Amino acid sequence: MKIQSNTETFRNAQEEVYDTLVNFTKRIQVPAVPQISNWSVTDDTCSFTLNGMITCQLRLTEQIPYSKVCYHIDTDKRIAADAVVNIAPAGEGSTVQVEAEADVPFFMQALIKGPVEQALNQAISKIKEMAERGEYGI
Repeated sequence: MKIQSNTETFRNAQEEVYDTLVNFTKRIQVPAVPQISNWSVTDDTCSFTLNGMITCQLRLTEQIPYSKVCYHIDTDKRIAADAVVNIAPAGEGSTVQVEAEADVPFFMQALIKGPVEQALNQAISKIKEMAERGEYGI
């Protein structure tokens, strides 16, 4: 199953958005979200527990300078996904879109699609907000 976020236009140049997404230890901070606990960061991974129900590890897998950042997401529930953040020039700023792909049984796709789409749109909005304020973290 493949799901895409909305495309957002950032005031930030591609380089700034890219740097925000690839530099975990310098940029990723504990998010101010009560649903997230057990936050941990290394050079190329971050892990956390969501709502006390599922533990996720986000691992940086591919970087194409200033245009694409790829992550693999593993969970303790045997669900894995890949996420790709595409960054394109837009005048002095950039456009950003997140795509996620997961192996989800067909009968569950209808239940999962809406919440995942909403989560991707919230994530891209939060990244935009922080990048434009010069703050970093998810």
